[in-house]
Amino acid sequence: MRASYKIVSWLTLSWIAVAFGQSEPERYANREFGIYFDLPAGWKLDRKPTEGLVALRDSLGLLEIVVTARIMPKKKDVRDFANEAERGWGFAGKGVVVATLVGDPGLAETKREVLKPFVYDDAEQVDKSWKEYEEAKVKRPADVAGGRGEPGAIPDEQEFLAKITTRLYDAENAPVTRLVFYVVGGGVGYSVTVAAAREDFYAALPLAQDVVTAMKLDKLSGGRYALSDAKTIGIAAKGIIMGKVLSNGRPVGGAAVNLYADAVSYTKGVPSHRARSNGYGEYTLAELEAGRYYLLEVHGVSDEGERLRSVQPITNIDVVTGRIVFVNIEVSRAP
Repeated sequence: MRASYKIVSWLTLSWIAVAFGQSEPERYANREFGIYFDLPAGWKLDRKPTEGLVALRDSLGLLEIVVTARIMPKKKDVRDFANEAERGWGFAGKGVVVATLVGDPGLAETKREVLKPFVYDDAEQVDKSWKEYEEAKVKRPADVAGGRGEPGAIPDEQEFLAKITTRLYDAENAPVTRLVFYVVGGGVGYSVTVAAAREDFYAALPLAQDVVTAMKLDKLSGGRYALSDAKTIGIAAKGIIMGKVLSNGRPVGGAAVNLYADAVSYTKGVPSHRARSNGYGEYTLAELEAGRYYLLEVHGVSDEGERLRSVQPITNIDVVTGRIVFVNIEVSRAP
């Protein structure tokens, strides 16, 4: 009852704030790890918490949300990342996957309903795709042997790594209940922990929904640190330029990346090399002759359909044979 009264009071205060005018929401921005979100009204932001990158607390002191990020030396399945984090926190084997929990008819209906908006789990789909992939590897060579044509391209195994999952830690002997979102993207492992006193947790959890939604967990992909995304490049006979296309620190996929050899080529709109960014915003310009290139520019489209263009084209890039030049490119809405 105490928690319900607090929540009703919180909603009343929020309505009053909207009715009498609300200042611009505070924004948290971490360009290095590509995390950007606006803080809902009433929440407090701690930019230097004891643990993690940032901590958020609601005005009533019911919930705390802590965001952490860790650079990983190689790509890994999010379930492996979650297991490692659990061991570090002393939760090993105690987390329940929320997608599984919500589907359990034995769980109280009220708890199932409050957890449903927080089901972020692509593991089942990844497992299904992985099974199809394994079957394809067996089937395609057999098709060729039987005279049924050439085998199709088999996708990279890295595509079948799960990237996001949610686990609940709700032990009867623990005073605090935690809902943790584990995300892996761009060579970085993120965890977003929503914690509250066990007696208040399920009643207070809906307060966290706007915050979690604003973080766009499915878009977290390493920010500037994503250049270490376990990308392997063979020994280059020539030079390479590679990096990420970012809009407010978030990756822009499908963007056109154009490299111009000189001012004349740029004026005529004739690039010497072209590339497209992938789903992580990564692009690679390979087989470049050594020397100085005049300009690198980008055109793309945001998730909201806005046309984007380089904030400031990168000029005078020196390319060296056998070396990789890393260049991240920030884009903004085109005029």
